[in-house]
Amino acid sequence: MSDTRANSPNPPTTPSRRTVLKIAGAGGAIATVTFVSACGSGEKKSEAPDKDNAKVQAAVQQAVTSGQVPVGGAAFLTDVGAVVTQPTTGQYKVFSTWCPHAGAEVTMLDEKTGRIVCVLHGSQFDPTTGEVKVGPSPAGLKPIEVAVSAPTPTA
Repeated sequence: MSDTRANSPNPPTTPSRRTVLKIAGAGGAIATVTFVSACGSGEKKSEAPDKDNAKVQAAVQQAVTSGQVPVGGAAFLTDVGAVVTQPTTGQYKVFSTWCPHAGAEVTMLDEKTGRIVCVLHGSQFDPTTGEVKVGPSPAGLKPIEVAVSAPTPTA
């Protein structure tokens, strides 16, 4: 079937339905290819950046001492690239916020599962071990070795 409007002596000033659909279809295909290509490029992501352990130590201790790390919760210390969890009372774990999948920063704790989440592609990590529980991340969060002193209760 041909578009007879294009052959009329007074062509329309608006594009035909067929033209609009062709343009929209081509644009959608380009956007889809670009998105899939960027997400699955297969490039090896760089390693987690090195941390200044003294700064991480100070930030972690401040978060713990000030009560920012609830039992079963986490404190995201984005200024030093660390997340502190307290899986059980007085047990603190510290991990890099760098997600091994695409190098994004993990910034959320799923309240239902208690897992650390990378919101970029949905990877989920165990708050006690840093182990990946739901991909696409190929590995867990890197532990950061710092000494943590639990706060002293006041009466």
